[in-house]
Amino acid sequence: MANALAALCAVGSFLWIAHNLEDHQIIEHPRLSSLLVLLIASIACYAVSFGAAWLPGTHGRFDDELLPSKPRRLNLPPKPRRYFLPGLAIALLLRLELFHRVTLDLQCSAQGIEAFLPLAILLYELLPGRRTRPGRTTAAADGDDDDDDDHDDFGATIFDALGSWFTESRSSLTMAVVMLSLGTYLAASQDPRSTFFCASRDASYLVVFFQWLGLLLDAAIAIMLWRVLAWSRTTKSRLRTLSGLLLAASLGTAFFYWASRVYLPSPAESYSFRGLGSLYAFDVAFDGLALSVFLVATALMTAEGGGPLTLAATITFLLGLTEAVRRTWLAGTWENVSPATVYLALTLVCVGFSCFAYANNVVTVVFVHRALVVFLLVAVTVVAAIYTPVKALRVVGQHPISRLMYDARTEANRWLVRAAVSDSLRVAVDEYKERHNGRAPPPKFDAWYDFAKQRRSLVIDHFPQIENDLLPFWGLSPAALRDGVRRAAEEPSMALLEIKGGQARHNLPPGSPDLPVINDLLALIKDFAEHLPDMELAVNLDERPRVLPPADVVQRCLRNAGRKRAGRLFPRAAGPNANATADAGSEPAAGAEPEPEPEPAAVKRAVHDEAPTPDGGFFTSAAALREMTALTCPTGTRGRAGTHWDVRDFCASCAAPHSQGQYLADWERAQDICHQPDLFRLHGFHMTPSPLRPLQELLPVFGRSKTDSYRDILLPLRRIAEPPPPPHEPFDVKHKSVAWRGKVDRVSTTYDQFRGGHQERLVHLLSRPARSDRSRVQLVLQDRDTKATRVELHQVATGAANDFLPLDVAFSSYAPCRAAGGGQARCAAAGVDPAAEFRIADAAEGPAAALNDPLSHRYVLLVDTDHGPPRDLLRALRSGSAPIVASLFREWYTDRLRPWVHFVPLDLRYHALHATIAYFAGVEKERGGFRLVQSSGADVAMPGRDDDGRWIAEEGQKWADKALRREDAQVYLFRLLLEWGRIVSDERDALMFVL
Repeated sequence: MANALAALCAVGSFLWIAHNLEDHQIIEHPRLSSLLVLLIASIACYAVSFGAAWLPGTHGRFDDELLPSKPRRLNLPPKPRRYFLPGLAIALLLRLELFHRVTLDLQCSAQGIEAFLPLAILLYELLPGRRTRPGRTTAAADGDDDDDDDHDDFGATIFDALGSWFTESRSSLTMAVVMLSLGTYLAASQDPRSTFFCASRDASYLVVFFQWLGLLLDAAIAIMLWRVLAWSRTTKSRLRTLSGLLLAASLGTAFFYWASRVYLPSPAESYSFRGLGSLYAFDVAFDGLALSVFLVATALMTAEGGGPLTLAATITFLLGLTEAVRRTWLAGTWENVSPATVYLALTLVCVGFSCFAYANNVVTVVFVHRALVVFLLVAVTVVAAIYTPVKALRVVGQHPISRLMYDARTEANRWLVRAAVSDSLRVAVDEYKERHNGRAPPPKFDAWYDFAKQRRSLVIDHFPQIENDLLPFWGLSPAALRDGVRRAAEEPSMALLEIKGGQARHNLPPGSPDLPVINDLLALIKDFAEHLPDMELAVNLDERPRVLPPADVVQRCLRNAGRKRAGRLFPRAAGPNANATADAGSEPAAGAEPEPEPEPAAVKRAVHDEAPTPDGGFFTSAAALREMTALTCPTGTRGRAGTHWDVRDFCASCAAPHSQGQYLADWERAQDICHQPDLFRLHGFHMTPSPLRPLQELLPVFGRSKTDSYRDILLPLRRIAEPPPPPHEPFDVKHKSVAWRGKVDRVSTTYDQFRGGHQERLVHLLSRPARSDRSRVQLVLQDRDTKATRVELHQVATGAANDFLPLDVAFSSYAPCRAAGGGQARCAAAGVDPAAEFRIADAAEGPAAALNDPLSHRYVLLVDTDHGPPRDLLRALRSGSAPIVASLFREWYTDRLRPWVHFVPLDLRYHALHATIAYFAGVEKERGGFRLVQSSGADVAMPGRDDDGRWIAEEGQKWADKALRREDAQVYLFRLLLEWGRIVSDERDALMFVL
């Protein structure tokens, strides 16, 4: 039982580390984290050595003399050599460096290589003179039975001889380990890969070589550590030897860390910021303790006959079984279109470990007897044999997109009814109170209502974006807000807009390039300025949003806002005057103790106030931006860590909350990064340094766009270079293809953006993968021999899919690599050749200039820029093309657009990109027929659903002409400024509109 407890601790701690490592902050600082984790583990092992007599598990060679009640140890390995201890320290250092090198180019690594660790250990133990007959073991064994004396049994049957061969033969053990490793490898290598790509200069063969070298080092470390610890004099000395080894490795890592800081200095931050220091410290401490638990538990089992092979095989089995069962459960879905391979993997894992348990004399697996384990594995294999063929039927009765469009159309109709309930001012007031927890509308609400009706606004009652943007500011005092406006206006790329006495003016100088932007805003306000109270606005003129306060600051303000809204914002009496106000002395609800107002200056001190550098250098690194963004996520969410280092594999758990199969179903949730931390390294906005520092104080800043992490207040704001309205062409006249043109003017100081930026991934995915590329996409296609409503899942090579889809995707400009001077050298240093990785279109390319205009195509791909939302979404809606949109950003009209009705939503991971395009655009015609795709032995074709594409294009165009006009922007802005004028008034608790 004691040994089983040690085995449970060893397996549990290893699985915990393996499962949680990718979401921990320690991966952002690999060498520093390594030395701290090793140091903590060293200290913990040394501390535990003082209680060696009370530890579970086995004991040292001389512990029998101290505690005679303990049984004598058996099956010692060969005695360690003198060079083992220094060799172990060097091997650990080299292994850590290999791990860092592989993770640096993880997208180029191979899946599942770690599964062959038991086989590597077995190869050592099968060397001549190395392996003896294994003793009775657990998954870290108990070893308390002596071997029976060898003797001839003349009464033994052939079955006894067969059983003896199976439990003692090297061949049986080898066969078991091979099956276990191969099965785990097959299960682990079936995960869909991320679209974070391996560049042509990344030397993927070298990364895979480092993986295999690391595997051999793992085996060498396990074997040497087993021999050193097994021959320790006592348990105390064993743990102290382990502690010294970890300390030596920590000191060696410290040297490498110091050398990297001296000879490879990282650019210093231009200002201090509130980061994730406490979370990083927690991750380091917890991982260090988990590592010490694993090592201590392993050290207590070093005398068992199975040696390191038993523990390595058991951990491999648990990982392989978990992955194989998970993949089997996904049979028939887009994540598992190879059910036969997955079932083979499950069978190999179950049969392999069952054979290993007998071949290596593993009697109990942790607490469970091997007979029960084998019985359960047989049951799992049988159930999977029945379940897999049933679930693996790839035939789908209706295409998932058809169902999503039907549901979205129904929801859009409900949304429109809810958006325009009011047919009179009285109903509008009642609707306002109901949707704002009883709060009355602001003064001049009647003027706004008449304004909206005169301009035939379809949206009268539904303004959730305004409510969400302004709600936290109810938790700050009016004086603090007015002071915050002034301080925000002092930041770079800010304008101060003042409304006083019914007139609006700004503070921009005559030569400012942003004059067209702010003048257009004044033109929007001019028609209703006479109804506005006096106020000031800080307007962000930069493309990037600016206000990025931590979640605890926002939550504190929301709690204050909730108390005030519950206690003071109800009308006390109705009066005949439409602009009457309630008493100013309203008190909070009984028992509600108002929380003190957040002190802006206190938060201000957390950020060093500094203007841009004269040379225009970057202020904030991409890593610092990710940490700031992570702080905006609530505690307990995955995004709070701010990191997700596994860029190689598709993060299914990140996409699942907002997906239906591989398609995006919940657009609102897909824009929240807090449950999908993988987007920190899959979107250029989070990978590009910013020349302007984000404001970690909750300051009132109005801007054009933002992500859900930012607290800017959205308002209609044009861009500096606003292109003219697109010419309207009927959908059927446009080119039958999918088009995109992108432009990149700034890249990260690291090379991640070249491989993981959302624009770079898009172009590489749709233009560069060759037929020899191993990447695959999952398509929902129609079999030519089935009815039109019957479709099937097929796995197709990415390059082949690009060949039969009508695509016109390219960069119109990739300035960082084409710029004169250091541009090309900078890209070469990052290991990227744009000519090899991306398609860059020239202005003269194509038979006509119109071909280079994406709006001349039936389907237009629209993705974010590296600093903001897609620039041409409104133009695409009005052009008659069907927009396919992938975005994290919101603008003032975002809530008015319905996915799968006005546009086609697309996940930024692009795992459904080819399947979505295939649904609408279909397969190119070839000599009057459809070009066929050879997949899984079947010829399949997909006629395009142009009728659905035309319907989305027409619905988007009609809706843009009705609800996204300039007049609608005025209605939105009028209501926003009325609300803001009340919030910044000292008498805001009394200001309200009453019929």
